[in-house]
Amino acid sequence: MDKKAKVLILGLAAAGKTTLAKYLRHGDFTENTVPTIGQNIDILEFEGWKITTIDVAGQQDFRFLWDAHYPGTSAVVFVIDAADIEALPEARDILKQHVFNNPLLEGIPVVVMANKQDLYGAVDAPLLIQLLGLHLDMQDRTFAIFDSSILHGSGVIEAFSWVVNQLEMNK
Repeated sequence: MDKKAKVLILGLAAAGKTTLAKYLRHGDFTENTVPTIGQNIDILEFEGWKITTIDVAGQQDFRFLWDAHYPGTSAVVFVIDAADIEALPEARDILKQHVFNNPLLEGIPVVVMANKQDLYGAVDAPLLIQLLGLHLDMQDRTFAIFDSSILHGSGVIEAFSWVVNQLEMNK
């Protein structure tokens, strides 16, 4: 298999990054997911690609670990807890600082997952684009945003199919 990619899974603590990584590995929701301390690295096959996913802890004290993974990244999946309205400004700032304005990730496709759509009050993708200013920040970037509930598996396959489509175009 000559089609290989490295996909970083980033986001704030408790957004659903590890749940996403486990979902991709097992094909369904896994109970008792514990917060990541450090990173989880998995290799999976998806639509003919061998994808190394790197789920890096989102707590502020661990974000320095993100830097080591930027070189060689093929795509970024940024998971946002769309039901945690109070955390959206921090998510926006981290997304801008670590992804949009990061010269090591220039030209890399970015998918934003508006996770936890199963929870009351979750902000859907079109509104999240406005609230986070994505329509302004991403004018020169290839990005997509997907409503998702990783708990129920909605939006996961669509988001990773989009990533693979971008990888195919960039081959």
